[in-house]
Amino acid sequence: MESPSYRLGVDVGGTFTDLLLIREDTGDTWRKKVPSTPEDQSLAVIDGKDQILKNIPDGADLVLHVVNHGTTIATNAILEQKGARVALVVTEGYKDILQTRRAQVPGGLASWIIWPKPEPLAPLELTVEAPGRLASDGKVVREFDKDVFVEQLRAIVEQKPDAVTISLMNSFANPVHEQAAREVVKDLLPDVPVSISSEVLPELMEYERTITTVVNSYIEPSVSHYLDNLLDALKGKAKHLRILRSDGGLSSVSLAKQYPVSWVMSGPAGGVTGAVSVVANQTRYKDLITLDMGGTSTDVALVENGAPRIRRETKIGDLVVKAPSIDVRTVGAGGGSIARVPEVTKALRVGPESAGSVPGPACYGKGGTMATVSDANAVLGYLPAKLLDGAFPLDLDMARQAVQRVADDLGVGLYDAAEGILKISNETIYGGLRLVSVEQGYDPRDFSLVAFGGAGPLHACSLGKLLGAWPVIIPSSPGVLCALGDATTLLRHEIAKAFTRALNQTTADEVLEGFDALLAQVKQVMRDEQGVAEEKQTHTFEADVRYSGQANNVQVNLDLNALRADGLSHLRTLFDAEHVKLFTYSLSTEIEIVNLRVIAEESRAGLPVKPLEQAESPSPPSSLASSTTTLVFESVEYSECPIWNRSGLLAGHILKGPCVISEMDSNTLIHPGYQAEVDAVGNIFINEAGDKESTRASEASLETDTVAVDIFENALRNARAEMDALMTRTTMSPAIREQQDEFNVIAEPGGKMLVGQFGSFIGDFLEAWKESIEPGDIFLTNDPYSVAGAVSHHNDWLILMPIFVDNKLSTDPANHLHE
Repeated sequence: MESPSYRLGVDVGGTFTDLLLIREDTGDTWRKKVPSTPEDQSLAVIDGKDQILKNIPDGADLVLHVVNHGTTIATNAILEQKGARVALVVTEGYKDILQTRRAQVPGGLASWIIWPKPEPLAPLELTVEAPGRLASDGKVVREFDKDVFVEQLRAIVEQKPDAVTISLMNSFANPVHEQAAREVVKDLLPDVPVSISSEVLPELMEYERTITTVVNSYIEPSVSHYLDNLLDALKGKAKHLRILRSDGGLSSVSLAKQYPVSWVMSGPAGGVTGAVSVVANQTRYKDLITLDMGGTSTDVALVENGAPRIRRETKIGDLVVKAPSIDVRTVGAGGGSIARVPEVTKALRVGPESAGSVPGPACYGKGGTMATVSDANAVLGYLPAKLLDGAFPLDLDMARQAVQRVADDLGVGLYDAAEGILKISNETIYGGLRLVSVEQGYDPRDFSLVAFGGAGPLHACSLGKLLGAWPVIIPSSPGVLCALGDATTLLRHEIAKAFTRALNQTTADEVLEGFDALLAQVKQVMRDEQGVAEEKQTHTFEADVRYSGQANNVQVNLDLNALRADGLSHLRTLFDAEHVKLFTYSLSTEIEIVNLRVIAEESRAGLPVKPLEQAESPSPPSSLASSTTTLVFESVEYSECPIWNRSGLLAGHILKGPCVISEMDSNTLIHPGYQAEVDAVGNIFINEAGDKESTRASEASLETDTVAVDIFENALRNARAEMDALMTRTTMSPAIREQQDEFNVIAEPGGKMLVGQFGSFIGDFLEAWKESIEPGDIFLTNDPYSVAGAVSHHNDWLILMPIFVDNKLSTDPANHLHE
């Protein structure tokens, strides 16, 4: 009889390393959390593997079929500035490319005044200019001079760099000069890894191509060392090791070492792929918004038709590289986010500062004294007295004392302060959820919210209400969902090429020829490097397209059969539809193709999922309630609310709120008037209850509370951020795109600024405008004299679009921009 096959998913976090083991023929799973070992992440991986295999008969002698690994090793090298000393080879005259970078800096207009510019990852003293020049179409303008380059490189050789990047002008169109320069570098520095931009990112945009390739070199030595150590530790214990990419696919070790920039955001991708595995692939819900809330921050993402939405760039701190990643947005709100009331404003603020794991929230009893989101949850009765299956008792007295100090500063009661803390935290997360939905052209009401992480299920019901995304889904073992995602995702690789042509200057046949060449390459890589036969591959065809004059691309997925049949009108139709979805409008102007791309993925074989036993009755037996809690919700106190033990729940059980569902790694809050139903594979579906008998709202809860203004202010900030994003992504003005020379204002009907920058100019405009303002009016002017100085010179434009609610002027949103 053949021995069973097992696969192990491993996700390394800052505090814990999560592991989930799957038996491939039955779907049985085992999970484990072990402390992370930041000094060497592989130590925790091996320790966790050994511990989890103790659950398996003869586990000590078991050889795993595969270990799929999500890790922050590359991210940490960048954030902690512990990467390699990188030498950079550029075209003559472009030595300062990393210093000049882009004009955009974090923080918006005029932030360059105070922004501390970071040192380049490849310093000037390690930068050398290569002779030779290529035109943008790849033709040789000036030949590469090997002898001159050898002499120029000798000074760099003496400084003994750890890695070398070669990024030459227009090499996306022709790699010949970069390849020649690599041969020289290999001769003079035979043991130093070399990355060339025509292989890492063969696309337009010189700075983006250069910085992406430099980052690849910067992290390559450390990640290669780590992977080699892990391979040695797994020798004889696992047949294969695969690394989770930032876009949610898997990579072989050889490709991971060659292109480490492709997995710098490996960690956050695991949770989204886990949600796809247990929700999108196992239920009828394919359109999801995911919410991964931990102690310090919350990661959110969008899944459409079972596939996570992918960005063509990855952001690590203030560094942005052109590498594909799941569109995960992070907001500074977590269980450890600190609540405070500044003396100057006397307004409640929550986060982004966090209590961390040490000392942690006050309720942890480890010396923390400042109120946090976790303390507010504890005060309101949303947490059991002990966490981690009873191994971690909470100090509720310390939590009450911490929240009471916030209440005293606000001049409100204990429970009002606690609920205010949660509402503001939820509003912050709601802003992040809108970034991946509304800002991308999606109505969140068309999606279901999937909440996981240690704190996500506690806030899931509230965020479902804010989004209107139902049902809210809590997957099984939400605290280790990232490890499940690692275990169940698929091998993937992509290859792209620049294809910079206006649509009216190319043909469908030329586009198809470009895709055919890319398809042949990606098939070979998947077969030779990843071990996936061609018949077990699936392929997706993408084009990056934009209006002529824009710099930001829109990705469209092409059907090659439709392209053959309908010609380039197929691409134009797809682009216009996508632009309308993203930005609510399309133009009749010319469009241009920028890049072509083919993405290959192994065909999904499908792992069996072990179903839950079916319950005989929808009502779970009272014995499954481990205890009860007194729960406060919307200023109403609910006593004797059950705390259900999730491990005992069966398929078909229905739990009516208010109640708490507890498990080893997380807790789920069900609000009054809502209910939770367990499905066949263990997911919890939260919906509004059929009857509303349990919903009781006091008169006080219907009144404006003392923190409502703070909540409203947060919502306005989110709206303004969306206005900024729309402007910078669609503009054809370099001043706006590069220097962010625009700012948005939202004002009350009289023109007084509610949220914005530099004060409101709307009042001056309204004072000068003597005629009526009607619904549908839009004002556009650049005349300083007719609007009382609302604009200062002719290069400035004022755009004002009044908003009416029930035929009454509600707000005056406006944009002031410099073309």
